[in-house]
Parts: sequence; structure tokens; C-alpha cells
Amino acid sequence: MLKRIFPRLKFNTTKPVLWFHCASVGEFNTAKPILRQLKKDFFIVLTYFSPRAREFLKTQEGFYDAMHPLPLDNPLSVKLFERQIKPYALLIMERELWYFLLRGVKAKKVLLNAYAKGSFWERVLTRQFDLILCRTEKDREIFEGYGVNAIACGNLKVVLEREEKRVSLTLWEGKTVVAGSFHPQELPFLKEFYRRLLEEIGQVNLVVVPRHVSKVDVFIKGLKEFKPCLKSENREDCQVIVVDSLGELFYLYALGDLALVGGTFAEGVGGHNLLEPVYYRKFVLFGPYTYKVKDLEEFILSKNLGFNVASPQEAVVIAKEILEGRLAYPDFNLQDFAKQVKECYLSNLYKILSNAR
Repeated sequence: MLKRIFPRLKFNTTKPVLWFHCASVGEFNTAKPILRQLKKDFFIVLTYFSPRAREFLKTQEGFYDAMHPLPLDNPLSVKLFERQIKPYALLIMERELWYFLLRGVKAKKVLLNAYAKGSFWERVLTRQFDLILCRTEKDREIFEGYGVNAIACGNLKVVLEREEKRVSLTLWEGKTVVAGSFHPQELPFLKEFYRRLLEEIGQVNLVVVPRHVSKVDVFIKGLKEFKPCLKSENREDCQVIVVDSLGELFYLYALGDLALVGGTFAEGVGGHNLLEPVYYRKFVLFGPYTYKVKDLEEFILSKNLGFNVASPQEAVVIAKEILEGRLAYPDFNLQDFAKQVKECYLSNLYKILSNAR
């Protein structure tokens, strides 16, 4: 807390300084494609709000140059920090609308990946921004109604940048369903779905990726009627594979014909990344519990890239249409769309930052 009240940060740089603020890990991960590019031309001072984010952010030093907790939202702390770092601009992710931060900082201010809720304080505080880069045309209209310069670029969360990596699996012939980021409480849904799917279309491979690798044994036991094996065993006689390795889910989606994304089929989680299968042009099925990923759900449904299913029976009906080729994937390429979104954010940022370089 003392660091937030009396911030202290020293550094030497010949680059212009950008103060980049995000609330927590989620906002930081969304911003990484932008930070990667900005860091080439600017000295990035990253601030964060969530104390739990600190340890993770320390492992991400390739995306910023200096890090400090967000100064306490009072005139003294904010001005003290601004005088120390002398930023050319303050860039803020999504909805971090702090009164004294926005009213006190004299540098240019840009709000990124913004979305409008129409609240009183939103109307008051967003007027402090020189530019708002927002998700939708509806957001742009609302912000412009407040008298703010706003541009709709799309949701930055669609920009999925991963290192190139190949992952292999020993699979039986036939179609494959990849069930990613599943929790133990979602096992009843998964078992009923797979049992019914086998009855409907016969042989189907199932690749299950637990959200936490420590729960692999729970999935092996829970799926025992299907005689599962571990990915690390590399056996050729398994139709159900439980993945016991880390960092491979994104690439495993490429090997499937259909994806189920966990965290959505039982209460209490709120959903995981629904877009990763779409990156490989795979339909995605997800359950009704999506309160943490509502924006991604809306995007996927608007583009007809996936389906919200309420029961295993409903999931099987749709999965059968997809796996039997009766439901064609839309003419939409997420990779190309993501490039456009990223370019919109960067081009408009560099315009407003052009005098700093």
C-alpha cells in the first residue's frame, strides 16, 4: 500500500515514455499484441491494480520496461508518479475509470478495447480521453454521444498471437472432438454427450484437456467406461485420450473436427477462451455458463461460428450435423479478421503518438 500512496520509480531511457495501465492479468493478456509493437518504439511503464497479478506480470517482462502498482487514486499520489515517469501518453485498458487519475494526468489519454455501459460516471470520466478505441459501432455511437472522439476497431481479444508449435496425437481413423479446459464438475455433461454421440455415429475420437493438469486422474477415473489413456502413453489403441501435458490446448484444437470449451457446462466457473478453436476454423460448442466470456460468446454467435447448448442431447444433435458434414463452416477467417483489428488499434495509436517519436 505504501508504494501506491508514495510511488517511487527510477529509470533511464532515451525513448518517449508510455504509461500503460491494466487492471489484472486478463486485461494484460488482451493487450500483449499491442504492447509487443509499442515496446519497439516506446519505453513502457506498466501499472496494474490487482495485487494477485504482480507475480504473473513479473514473468512477462518482454512486453514492458518497468512495472509499478497503480498509484492510489488521489491527487498527490497520481501527480507524484506522473512527475517521476513523465509520460507522453497514458493508455488504459477497457474500463479502468479512476477519477483523479483521469482528471489529474496531463498527458494524452487513450482508452483501449473500450465498451460502453451508459453509466453516469462513464459519461463524466470518458470525456477526459483524447481518443477511445472501442469494440463495436454501438460503443462508438455512445462514446461520441458523450462528446468523445471514438473509433470502433473491434474486440482486441480476437487477436490470438501464439508461437508456432506442432503437437501430435495418435488417433484412430474417423472424426475427433477436442474438449478443452474442462473441470471435474463438467464430467457428467461430457460423459453423457460422448455416450450419446457414439450411439448416433459410431466411432469418434475424444481428446480431453483438463483445465488443471493435476486433475488428470479424476478424468481418467471418470471416463473409465470408455477405456481412456494418457497422451504421454502414446498408445495406438485408445479412442479417448486425456492430455497430461501443459501448454498444448491451443494447438490440439487444430487436430479436431469439433471443439467443446469447458468452464461453461457447470456453474461456478464462467467460461474459458471460446475463440481458440475458431482460429483453426473449427466450430465450437459451449454451455450456458458464460458470464466471464459474454463478449466472446456474442462475437461467435454473431458470426455463426459456434453454438450455445443447454444439454448433452442438444449438443449431440448439433455435433452430428457438423461431423457428418451437413453444417458447413462460414466463410470467415478469424486470423484475417484479427489482423484487421490489430492494425486498426496500432494505426490509430501511432497517429496520436506521432509527435512523441
